[in-house]
This record gives sequence, structure tokens and C-alpha cells, in this order.
Amino acid sequence: MFRIYKFILILSMLVMPVFAVNAEESSSHNDKSQKIIIHFHTMFGVDKPFLSSNPSQSSDPTVRGVLGDYQSWKINRSVNGILFADGRLIINIKGLIFGDGSPNDEDHFRALVSCQLTPDVPGGEAATFSNFITAPFPVHNPIGKGNAKIDAKIPLPSPCVAPVVMILNGNPADGNVWFAITGN
Repeated sequence: MFRIYKFILILSMLVMPVFAVNAEESSSHNDKSQKIIIHFHTMFGVDKPFLSSNPSQSSDPTVRGVLGDYQSWKINRSVNGILFADGRLIINIKGLIFGDGSPNDEDHFRALVSCQLTPDVPGGEAATFSNFITAPFPVHNPIGKGNAKIDAKIPLPSPCVAPVVMILNGNPADGNVWFAITGN
């Protein structure tokens, strides 16, 4: 009886790595089919010289046509984002708060992806760009911590040259202002 258990144990030890290898190969094959446009682990929180006036002025600086907030922001803990060629955007934010360390007052964030257009894309002339904005995503409780997960699919032009990703205010009715940015 002990020999049977020993045989089963040895057999299972030999078979398990085969299943693990097949699962790994299958998983890595799927990941390789997804082309990554940009993968980032840092973002710049809006600060001088990109701060807007309150109320904003026509002379306020913009990035890709979007004003920075009038208060400074920072990523207090971490950010991890990835933009795939099919338009899927995933961003995990931990600690997007005011630059002075105060808790954020937003209950939602949105993301913006800006692509430089090329002459062969309709409307693409030298130095033109197109911006794509996600729907609002909730800031996780407690709200003041500035944690959020954005998982969206946006229609990107092909190619999406020199992509820039921004975290925006959550309410589109308030206009678009960016809190944090990354890009090439």
C-alpha cells in the first residue's frame, strides 16, 4: 500500500512541471500578441511652470492643448501604466495627492492619451495631435488617498506617435485640467 502512495507521489511530481510549463507558454504567447505602445512607472505631477492661473488665462501654459491644474500635484506612492496598440489603457495609481501633501479632493479621475498625428492620418499635419479621454473612474476609498485604477479602451490612430498619457480631473463639466503626466 505504501508503494502505491509513493508511486502516485512520484508520478504527480513528474507531471506537475509539465502542466506548469504549458500554462506558462500559453500565457506568455498571449502577452506577446499584445503590442505595447508605452509602459511607465513614473508620472510628473503638475507644478511650475505648468500651473494655470485661477481663473485660467489665455496665456496659461498647456501640454497638448490641456491646461495644468492651478494647484500642484504629486504621485506620493506609485503609478504603473501600460498602453497597448489596440487602445487598451491600464493605469494603477497609488497616492495622487496635492503637492503640499494634502489629500486630494477628487472622487473620480479620467485619463487622456494624446498621439502625434502623421501626414497619412486624416487631419494629420505637421505638429498636430489628437487627444482621447476615458470616462471617469472612481477614486478608491478613502478618497483623500488618491488611489485609482483606470482600465479603458480608447480609439487610437495608427500609428500613435509620441504618446503622452495624462491623469485629468474627474468631472468633464469642469473642463479638462491635468494633474499628472508621462510620455515620450
